[in-house]
Amino acid sequence: MNLLLRDPSYTERLASFLTSLGQHPVVTAPDRLELGGSGDETDRLELEMYLRVWHILHPDAEVELAA
Repeated sequence: MNLLLRDPSYTERLASFLTSLGQHPVVTAPDRLELGGSGDETDRLELEMYLRVWHILHPDAEVELAA
């Protein structure tokens, strides 16, 4: 699964946030993160939940989840 950030200044912060939750993000570009995993519905729902929390903590950081 890939995450696209509108503002690349949040990329490292999002990577750190996801790492703190047991995820293993890889920064693939200044505005992109890639997450391993099967990409099945359970993984996607878990990531969406994390991104909702992220949005509450950082309302200006727009993140798009791309399969």
